[in-house]
Parts: sequence; structure tokens; C-alpha cells
Amino acid sequence: MTAYINLNGMKQAVLAELRRSVRRRATITVLGDRWVLGSRTGAQQVFSDVETLADALVDQHLVDRRLLPDDGGAEFERILAAGTHSAPPLDAGRLVRALLLSADTV
Repeated sequence: MTAYINLNGMKQAVLAELRRSVRRRATITVLGDRWVLGSRTGAQQVFSDVETLADALVDQHLVDRRLLPDDGGAEFERILAAGTHSAPPLDAGRLVRALLLSADTV
């Protein structure tokens, strides 16, 4: 998924959607190819890909669950099945919701 985001130039849009999904519970920034999750206490975690960040957001209960669709991960599976080159770009909102839902079902 990180490759898909980079290939389609979506990093800033995905960052904005991820920030929206956690609201004020945490901060999320991008430093080069790394995703940084900051807590309210100032602690930081660094992730090399957006999938691992999504897992952490869900595991730490930072995501506003009302934003997650109830499609059983079908949207995320469709993105993965299409591959990075053949799929038309999704908007960042749909991509982030699918990514977070996939992390939630693991």
C-alpha cells in the first residue's frame, strides 16, 4: 500500500485523512519515507510503511471507528488485487478507510 501511495503521489492527502481519523488523540507526521505517530505525552513511534502505522492506530484505539466502513475489508482486498499499476487511483479518503478497516480485521 505504501508503494501505491507513493506511485500515485498521494502521501500528503493520505496524511491528511489519517490525521482526520485520529482527530486530537494523536499526531501523525511524515519524515521522508517514515511515518511518525506522536502521543499526547510526547512519545513517538516511527513506522517504515503506512500499513504498520494503520495497525498501530487501530491497536492503540486511536481511530474514530465511525469512519470505518462495514464492508469486511472488501475495498482493501480490491485495491490489493488490482495491483499498483493497473488500478485507477482511489481518493485518499477511501484508501485510508480501507486501510484502517483491514488493520481492524487482522
